[in-house]
Amino acid sequence: MNLKELKRFDNHSHSMFSNFRLIDSINRPKDMILKAYELGMSGIALTDHETVAGHVEWLDCEKELKEKGKIPQEFKCACGNEIYLVDDRNNIDGYWHYILIAKDTVGHRALRELSSIAWYNGFTSRGIMRVPTEKKELEAIVKKYPNSLIATTACLGGELPHLIDGLICAEKTGDENDAMLWKIKINEFMTWNIDLFGDDFYIEIAAANSKDQIRFNERVVSIAKFYNRKIVIGSDAHYLTQKERPVHK
Repeated sequence: MNLKELKRFDNHSHSMFSNFRLIDSINRPKDMILKAYELGMSGIALTDHETVAGHVEWLDCEKELKEKGKIPQEFKCACGNEIYLVDDRNNIDGYWHYILIAKDTVGHRALRELSSIAWYNGFTSRGIMRVPTEKKELEAIVKKYPNSLIATTACLGGELPHLIDGLICAEKTGDENDAMLWKIKINEFMTWNIDLFGDDFYIEIAAANSKDQIRFNERVVSIAKFYNRKIVIGSDAHYLTQKERPVHK
């Protein structure tokens, strides 16, 4: 395949390394890379749930596949993390999903430090280990390692989809005051991200036929335009193909 034919980079995918705290994915790193290239992608990021433990195997697989000529040298295997972003871990409204991807080795150090902070301050709640990251902790790391990370709003489990869902519900009921409150919250979230990451902050949508995803995809376009943000498409892959879905389920 000619590299010029490769277009899409997948910024959101999971491997078996997401299984530390819960059963989450059946993907193996090498299979993910090969499938991404087979599908015509230009690259793929590994963004397991609050862990960077898979990155060594991930990069080893990239190196091996390139040496064997299975993927082109220009194919990108990026390292990321899907963190749980909160305002205050002592007063949590939701464990909001949030994607971070390292731009370089400095960015990877930032990922490692953030993950270490999250696990060091982890706790058990409702029978599961919780490892959230406070916004002020992310701010400190970004200030320490500027221009080294890419951020996206992640899946429907993210804070922006939650806020937009609240806005949609308020608009449906015709409650203008409630709708305005949701717009203020969206503005605060968007402004915080833009101030922190600048052009390295993206809005993520997904190709899915669920009503919730379609509703979010349609509504977020105008918000992205208003804030002059680029939209990226994340597969949020937990299995390779449709035939593996029953196994995953």
